[in-house]
Amino acid sequence: MKGVVFREFLDHAEAVFGVALVDQVLETADLPSGGAYTSVGYYDHEEMLALVGRTSELTGKSVRDLLVGFGSTLFRSLIESHAQKGVSHPFDLLERIHGVIHRDVRKLYPDAEVPEIIVVERVGEGRIVVEYRSARPMADLCEGMIKATFAYYGKDGDYDIIRLDNDCAPLREARFDITIGADTD
Repeated sequence: MKGVVFREFLDHAEAVFGVALVDQVLETADLPSGGAYTSVGYYDHEEMLALVGRTSELTGKSVRDLLVGFGSTLFRSLIESHAQKGVSHPFDLLERIHGVIHRDVRKLYPDAEVPEIIVVERVGEGRIVVEYRSARPMADLCEGMIKATFAYYGKDGDYDIIRLDNDCAPLREARFDITIGADTD
């Protein structure tokens, strides 16, 4: 995983739980990198799971809740630094992830291992079905990013998650059946 994601997680954890907790996580998580992440470096996703797992142990928050919360923060950071011109609806952005956004990421970072986030079905402006598949169990992170998409575009949204893998949480494969309601303005 790109180091920028690790940096963002640590910044998120610091904002939510404080510097002392992040220091404790870094000191006790037994990380091969020692917890020193550069934004342009690549690190094993197992280190992210170790960071999240240790944060969960120290805070009592579930890994799922931590990843969903972090997904919301990560979305805001990514959309601010990589705005999508001409996109004004959450579904339009979700449709761009596989064919446009991840393609561009691979051009900039040929070694990047991006998850498959593919629109399976779109029914007008009100419903979309998206599948997440990855070797990394980060469907909960994707869920947080989807939730943040609603807020970013000022829409009220809801979704059901359908498990596509047989593993225990966290999920590697999931289907999000998403419906959008009225504007939140």
